[in-house]
Amino acid sequence: MSAPAAGLAAQGPAPAAAVLASAEQPPRRLDLAAAVDWALARNYAVRRAAARVDQTRGDARHARRLVPSNPLVTFRSARRKRPGEAATRDLSIQLAQELWIGGQGRVMTRAADARTQAARGELDFLRATTAARTRAAYLRALVAAEGVRSAERAVAVAADLARYAVRRLDAGKTTVQTVNTAEIARGRAAAQHARAVRDARRAELDLLALLAADPGLDLDLTGRLALPETIEVPSQERLLNAAVRRRGDLAAAGARVAAARADLALSRRQLIPNLTVFGLYGEEEDFDIAGGGLQLRLPIGHRFGGERDAARARLREQTLARDARVLAVRGAVLRALADYRAARAAADAVGRAMLDRAEDNVRRLQTALAAGKVGAPAITAAQDNLLAVRRDYLDALGDLIDAAAALERATGGLIHAAPAAPDNEPQTTPDSAPRKAPAERPGDAR
Repeated sequence: MSAPAAGLAAQGPAPAAAVLASAEQPPRRLDLAAAVDWALARNYAVRRAAARVDQTRGDARHARRLVPSNPLVTFRSARRKRPGEAATRDLSIQLAQELWIGGQGRVMTRAADARTQAARGELDFLRATTAARTRAAYLRALVAAEGVRSAERAVAVAADLARYAVRRLDAGKTTVQTVNTAEIARGRAAAQHARAVRDARRAELDLLALLAADPGLDLDLTGRLALPETIEVPSQERLLNAAVRRRGDLAAAGARVAAARADLALSRRQLIPNLTVFGLYGEEEDFDIAGGGLQLRLPIGHRFGGERDAARARLREQTLARDARVLAVRGAVLRALADYRAARAAADAVGRAMLDRAEDNVRRLQTALAAGKVGAPAITAAQDNLLAVRRDYLDALGDLIDAAAALERATGGLIHAAPAAPDNEPQTTPDSAPRKAPAERPGDAR
């Protein structure tokens, strides 16, 4: 063992292992709703955003203080000595307090409260996007598991056909070319199965990352896939307006504009300096001295022009960012809605029934091969068709999941259209009759 490796071994378990050992893990059996709830509670990005909200609350509490600073106590002592006289000591104490002037404290509080609202809006939007991403990751894992099962069926069908071709060759009723073609088909099916297993593991790791769980955890996903009902939005403009109101990031952008406006007001009021009042008491020889006074900084050399220019630029920047985001949200909603409808149509066209028919075609080749009606080209064509239909079927489900997640994110969680069925319902495709969403708040479209 090398010296660095020996040093690491002497330090004991790795920090990452200690973190994983102390972190709470999700249950092994996990349905879709539990996965989303767990991600919202344990996802690190969500928890960091919640910590930022707490941080801005602390800043707002600091801004609401009654006075700019704590009182200042000054104590002085001096020795007085005149020639030929005994020395005496002069003592004095002074208490000073700075006070808000010109409403600066109120303006600072408004700015801090607006930043807290912005952090809350970002947290709300992050929770909505995390829920959508977790839902999509969970369903992607289900699709990947279905991909493994379909790949296993393809391998079994191809293996049966290859074994049957070998028996036919031994009986002298087919050619070596037919056997080679069947063996090639079996190899292609095995390669697809290997890729399907890899994709399933990747999908599970993506889900575990969103759940902030140990990547080594073995999950048992109990959810099932079922196509949702078709979404019909009665008023596109109402949906857009509802999505704009729903999106937490737009609320955060508006709050940042309010904070920038308060910062500009504060930069203007800085020309009115805070006032410091003080009282003092002192003893000099045989005299007692008591008094008070005021202190005021004169804004002569520094008139805060740069601060005002910067505050105006920040307000302009935040206003432009808010307006641009509103347009981006409206475009994202329309794009996500169009993508979802196209993905839903593709999923309806390339369903499980087509995959079953493609597998059945390969099985029927044994009968056709026995009757001497087909040869190597037919085997290749049937295998190509099976692999292509399987790929189209899985791609259609994946595109539908991605489109549903994009629609959920674009509307701020207003519409859920993920292809999933509750555990207490049979795994069937619902009636495709359109279901109208409420005018102001399109609901769960599952």
